[in-house]
Amino acid sequence: MGDVYREMMAIYDKCNESSKIGTSLYHYSSYFVDTNRLADNKYQSRIKEFRFCKTFNIPPYPSIEQTPADVIDDYLIIDEEIGEFSRQKQSEQQKENK
Repeated sequence: MGDVYREMMAIYDKCNESSKIGTSLYHYSSYFVDTNRLADNKYQSRIKEFRFCKTFNIPPYPSIEQTPADVIDDYLIIDEEIGEFSRQKQSEQQKENK
């Protein structure tokens, strides 16, 4: 797994402002690792938690002060990646409709 980590860090380092890091890591990692093995249960649970909170407009903790910083960071990353995916999908649909 150390080799995979080094490759992913190299991809991360090569990303620039015009490309989204999550998208780049996902696309390029498939060349050297089974991407299903990259997302462990912790992250899958965090994504499910995020979707539940977003869908039902329920905060993960009673207040922002009680929400751990790593949860906030994870939610911001998940929200950005989902937003980027939605923008790409919308752009592709607009191109198809022309």
